[in-house]
Amino acid sequence: SDSPAPGSAPTPSPRDSYLSTSTATYACHDRVVVGVDYYPEQWPLEDLKPDMHSIKHDLGADMIRIGEFMWHELEPENNRFNFTFLDLVVQLAEDLNLEIMLGTPTATMPAWLAKEHPEVLLKGPDSADGFEGASAGFGGRRQYSFNSLTYRRYTTRLVARLAERYGHRSIVTFWQVDNELGHEGSDLDFSRQSLLSWRMWLDSQYNGNIQKLNEDWGTVFWGVTYNSFDEIPLPRWTIPGGPGRWNQNFRSNQSPGMLLDFRRFRRDSVTDFSNSMVAILRRAGIKGCITTNAPGGFWGKAMDHNDIFKSMDIPAYDNYAVWGGSTSAPQASSVAMILDVVRGWAQPGKHGWMVAEQLIGAQGHDIIGYTPRPGQVKAWSTASLLHGAIGLNFFRYRAAVFGQEEFCYGILDHTTPRGTGRKWKETKEVYGIAKQHEELWLAPIEAKVALIYDAENIFAWQAQPQSTNFWFENEAHRLYRPFWRNGVAIDAISTNRLLSMGDATELLKRYRILLLPVPMVTSDELVDFLAKFVESGGTLWVSFRADLKDKRSQMRRVPSRLAALAGVVIEEIESLNPGVSDDARKVKRAGDKDDTWVDIWREGLLQLAGINSTNDSKMEVLFSYTDNFFGELGYGAVARKRSLHNSSEVLYLGAGIDPEALLDAAAEALERQDVEKVGIAPDGELERVLRRDRQGNVWEVQINHNIWPVDGTQGDSYLPFEVRILKQQQQQAPPQALLN
Repeated sequence: SDSPAPGSAPTPSPRDSYLSTSTATYACHDRVVVGVDYYPEQWPLEDLKPDMHSIKHDLGADMIRIGEFMWHELEPENNRFNFTFLDLVVQLAEDLNLEIMLGTPTATMPAWLAKEHPEVLLKGPDSADGFEGASAGFGGRRQYSFNSLTYRRYTTRLVARLAERYGHRSIVTFWQVDNELGHEGSDLDFSRQSLLSWRMWLDSQYNGNIQKLNEDWGTVFWGVTYNSFDEIPLPRWTIPGGPGRWNQNFRSNQSPGMLLDFRRFRRDSVTDFSNSMVAILRRAGIKGCITTNAPGGFWGKAMDHNDIFKSMDIPAYDNYAVWGGSTSAPQASSVAMILDVVRGWAQPGKHGWMVAEQLIGAQGHDIIGYTPRPGQVKAWSTASLLHGAIGLNFFRYRAAVFGQEEFCYGILDHTTPRGTGRKWKETKEVYGIAKQHEELWLAPIEAKVALIYDAENIFAWQAQPQSTNFWFENEAHRLYRPFWRNGVAIDAISTNRLLSMGDATELLKRYRILLLPVPMVTSDELVDFLAKFVESGGTLWVSFRADLKDKRSQMRRVPSRLAALAGVVIEEIESLNPGVSDDARKVKRAGDKDDTWVDIWREGLLQLAGINSTNDSKMEVLFSYTDNFFGELGYGAVARKRSLHNSSEVLYLGAGIDPEALLDAAAEALERQDVEKVGIAPDGELERVLRRDRQGNVWEVQINHNIWPVDGTQGDSYLPFEVRILKQQQQQAPPQALLN
């Protein structure tokens, strides 16, 4: 195969190759820390000392987060470093005992580097019109190719110098690698350096066996068989093809097997770059804890944060519930689910994560979105703590007066004096909640319900969404919300984490209920594990297109084994794209007067022969179709099979049903598995969860996420965005760290 050209990178390393022991002397998980995102280089020098003094002593912050875009300030010319300003900031912070989260400023290269080495720039996907993708222009951020050896060389030098200079300063308690890795389309790259690295990655993955690749990709279809790895292109636009859709990170009508492998390659490319930066910091023996700030929309990217955080000390996330163009706040349960996913990125045996950026005001680059209402950020921030956060930084201390984010409003707006304003007061209220209940937030969350997802299954859906409105996050939420509404804690973990927990029978000591959204791509190992989990008494909820493909993204030639666990076989399928008839979107529950609506997808379910003919189990159809196609043929939409000998249950969701229609089924599953719950709240945006603190005291945390008052269950009412943290019981056994 071709040798890497200058500026290209070798094959990404195996995903476990950078696992290393933390050098941090700071306790990453043993206290709650609050702070602000501060960009001292963006303000007049005379503001520096009063700003930092006010952040520490007036606002009450523990930490400032700095440095992530300072490459030019630190290295204004090639190999000419100037740390004068950053030295001043670090020294002032040390004098004030104001901790620092220091970012490695590799997300934006200096102009001199872009001029000298334009080959380090990534290239976007091809357009539907057939022309080659454009290289990212200088002046934005994250324009670099993760596969560029040249870029790797310059970033290695920079990060090594930073680690050498500040790694042993005790005031630098956290290090942030890069900034929002893979965000805004930078996870993808169609440049020459990506092409060469892609070919080497394939050669390594297939052990040099091109015939195996052809078999896995099914290249005999349309006669696109390869003789060698250097014939393989990037998955560019081809004929037939068309414009990319909103639910695809890029579109190419290449083999599904190729598209899955390409996303695996991109995942490994991003992870390898991140791991290389972590390795530099580890070698320097830095005292601080290592993290990176994961951006939102991660399930729409070709990356896996489980891999990225595997080599770090603690996960971090940028929590923007709304952004430019948003017209309203999202459902509280959808925000909660994402926070639970972030918590699940922690290393086995560890708990806690950080909010690197928590929006406090209206946000947007050129289009501004929904402005959080008074008290709403307090509600969102408390929800972060409730779902496992032990660190929280507000973005940003003061709104910028220039640059692409001058419309991203902060604690202080452009004209707000220090120490004043509604958002200053709300920030202090959040800090108070974080500190007053530190023993509660630091305790591990004990969940008996777990949402299970697989990044490679998500990659396959990115390539083939099958319905124009399909979005994986929505389908995960469809299973998550009924249990959230019942007031239980929920973990969200990868299939790899699940399978690493040991025997399926032993897992029941940890989880009683597993939720598996749209598992189109499955492994035999996972299916066997789930079957044993159910056989041993567990509950499993699975949604449509289950067990359709193998790990090559090839269709299976046997009926869905996961549907069979629920006692059904899938007879018919239909994509419910916008505009489909209303009749096709209606299902009915036995005894209900009104119809329930479904969207995205529907499958016609029939009972497997002999399911109810023994005394072992009982299968029932919970919802049935009513139209003259699926309904006329007697197909069910949602089916459930229950053991008559133990607590096991499998519910198969054959259609995109309204999650509110599943509240009772979730309540019954929780009751059957004896899972403690608060119960269904009187309002769909009232969050209620039980948690135990480190002394074993039980607390009920209640958050009204509505912009209006809502009634409670005791004749009381909740004000808009009201937060209640109520002690329920005392001195049970303290919780244990459970994410193993």
